[in-house]
Amino acid sequence: MILSNTLCRLPRQSQAVVALLCLWLAACSAPVKKTDIDAAAPLPSYSLETVQALLLEARVAESPRKEQLLIKSAEQLYLLGDQDWARNLLGSIEPDRLPPEDLWIYTRQYSDLLLEQEAYFLAQSVLMNPQLTAQWELMPKATYVDLRLRRAELLAKLGETAQSVQEYIALDHANLPAEQQSQNQDALWQTLMNQPHEQLQALARLSDDREQQGWYQLAALSKNNQHQLESQLRGVDDWLMRWPGHPAANRLPRDLQLLRQLIEEKPQHVALLLPVSGKLGRAGRAIRDGFFAAHYQSVQAGSPAGRISLYDTNLGDVQSLYQQAVDAGAELIIGPLDKDKVAELALMPALPVPTLALNRIEQPAGLLPTQNLVQFGLAAEDEARQAAQRAWIEGHRLAMVVAVDASWADRSALAFINEWQTLGGTVVEYSKFTGKADYSKVVQRGLLIDHSNQRAANVRNILGRSMEFEPRRRQDIDMIFVTALPNQARQLKPTLKFHQASDIPVFATSHVYAGEPDAKLDSDLNGIRFSTLPWIFDQQSEEKKAIERFSNDPAFNRLYAMGVDAYHLYPRLRQLREIPNATVFGATGNLQLTPEGHIQREQMWAQIRRGLAQPLPTVISNEAKLSGS
Repeated sequence: MILSNTLCRLPRQSQAVVALLCLWLAACSAPVKKTDIDAAAPLPSYSLETVQALLLEARVAESPRKEQLLIKSAEQLYLLGDQDWARNLLGSIEPDRLPPEDLWIYTRQYSDLLLEQEAYFLAQSVLMNPQLTAQWELMPKATYVDLRLRRAELLAKLGETAQSVQEYIALDHANLPAEQQSQNQDALWQTLMNQPHEQLQALARLSDDREQQGWYQLAALSKNNQHQLESQLRGVDDWLMRWPGHPAANRLPRDLQLLRQLIEEKPQHVALLLPVSGKLGRAGRAIRDGFFAAHYQSVQAGSPAGRISLYDTNLGDVQSLYQQAVDAGAELIIGPLDKDKVAELALMPALPVPTLALNRIEQPAGLLPTQNLVQFGLAAEDEARQAAQRAWIEGHRLAMVVAVDASWADRSALAFINEWQTLGGTVVEYSKFTGKADYSKVVQRGLLIDHSNQRAANVRNILGRSMEFEPRRRQDIDMIFVTALPNQARQLKPTLKFHQASDIPVFATSHVYAGEPDAKLDSDLNGIRFSTLPWIFDQQSEEKKAIERFSNDPAFNRLYAMGVDAYHLYPRLRQLREIPNATVFGATGNLQLTPEGHIQREQMWAQIRRGLAQPLPTVISNEAKLSGS
């Protein structure tokens, strides 16, 4: 690429260069009397002097030489570590003035900068320039592949699925080397699998391109049957009969290639190690109910029933129960749930059978992950990190963190802060409240309204008389992250409104929503955005319908969903382990396996509007576009 990603950050340009840049950007098209440029001595690479000379020459040059010099100046500034000036220079160029080769260089250089700065919508306008599109046949193959791949990846990120697929298909026809072509098809497939089943069906109906239709139909049937291996395989076999010669028929996506092996290797005896009595009994029973709801639906769909054994971990030592299950012939263990019991298993160097623990612990320093152990938990920390990522993508940079006084909230707040600072954001204020009617005080302190009130009191004392005064909040906050339960958040949001902070976007974890529609009660949550389980909005799930009929308690929605996902995860652990970015689209979120053996969840997003939770797009929102990204 034109711009290196590994740069040495050098001292910023001198006042003379800054002045010249300002002059150029203010009046780059003004006529200037031509002056001689002293080129007797070669200038050093990537120096301020080089930039100054290039800009001086550009001021008197004609197009396209002027634009070429600006592109070179921007490259030099980037390599000197000054991306903002480089971006300003490139933004001053009119691409229509550029000959083809210079347009390609400009597009790669400018899009590099914009993508690095996460200015996705501006990068889209640069990469989708119609002038560029008209020049595909003129480009060297490497340039063609590079630019189309940038377009495909960016369009996928922005949720423009149909356009992204078109770009990937164009690359598929570019006679790529075998390995690169496989990578391209994998990326195309991942883009499709990130879309809801209904959208894939709609795209298949609307597309008039035969090849695209084939991809959409294959993705739709795969997504629709993902939880039933046998049904998914039957659907793939039927698709292959109807689409001979399609690129995907010549090389099925890797997750579909594994289906027969997954079915053959599916454990026929599974042991559940759960607390069904004691203090964790209700949680354990909720997971059990979700697991069996998924099992019964699978059997009704034609899957072998197999054998499931249940062991109450409240009644014995977990290692003894584990060995008892193995001795009874269990080919896979699901559980335990208690964190301390998971830690016992994690201290062992290896386990005799594959094990899906239903909690997650931090691996002790110096210890390798336990062989055959996968950890699946509903950690609030994961949600907090996703909140930071979402807020950052939407263009926010200055955060206030408000947490209830609870250990889970502390962990969430810390995870948010760490992720936010890693991304480059600033935590302006971190406040905690106990939930004992101190919301107003906490908000006043956090927004510095108490300082404003104190200043007013000082003025009254000086003047010796009363005066009209309206307190003002601080202006250096552009988002608030909240870790709170529903009853606490319902008091916090109106308090923010009272203190003139209702315009600040509020992000939260799933704990902020009770899980049941209540427009009257939740009207005080209006505007809050929160990550949540797909289970909450899934009205088609047969497992959810079964739960609602027999053992529904909204307080345990997360655990019902976890039980369902545990059932669907275990036959696909090999798939998650062997295929990069392989994903199970579950009731608790999109699930992937990390190299450390942890199931990583990406939840969906929702917002309270008129007291009701409504799903939000998982892609970059228009608010990011409006905020300048």
